[in-house]
Amino acid sequence: MLTKIQRTTARCIIGLGAAIVALLASGCEWSSGGAEATDTELAAVQTAANPAPGATGTSAGWPAEINGPIQWLHTDVSGWAQTASLNASVGGGTINLPYSQARAWPAVDGVNANPWVIVNLNGQWYAATFEWLRFGQTAKPMSVLSGGGHIKVSPLSGWRPKSGERIGLMVSGLARTTMRNVKERSNVVMVTWP
Repeated sequence: MLTKIQRTTARCIIGLGAAIVALLASGCEWSSGGAEATDTELAAVQTAANPAPGATGTSAGWPAEINGPIQWLHTDVSGWAQTASLNASVGGGTINLPYSQARAWPAVDGVNANPWVIVNLNGQWYAATFEWLRFGQTAKPMSVLSGGGHIKVSPLSGWRPKSGERIGLMVSGLARTTMRNVKERSNVVMVTWP
């Protein structure tokens, strides 16, 4: 008889194999560059009481600016526990996503989170993952959104942020495919695309 840990490990290995096949088939870059957060940066996020200047968010994790239902283009994580604090910003060629669980959520094959973008397109809010975050990684190049091709799901597969556009950013446990590590997420932070 298998122990709970052995069953969980077996499910993870099977799920990982399926996820790798799906990733390779979709051409997704999940090992692309990006900064890793320092312990000081992560500590600052954990103790931050307010979003970054220019960003708005609520303590419940859903900004008032998102004033309608969200259509989830990847896994609907709206019911996942908000266990991470996110303090996001965009600028200098980088989407900065320092979140408090970057070194806490377990990694599966080196990745432990997905960054999300929440966009209002023609009056409808859409949420989609746009990349993978490695254990401790808290940044992605702006080109993953401005250059397109990373969302891979219609109608956002052709969307590109415009200067001055307000978008929501969030981080969750693995949700882009069927591979999972934790069913947890961060708050949503609204930012203005430079």
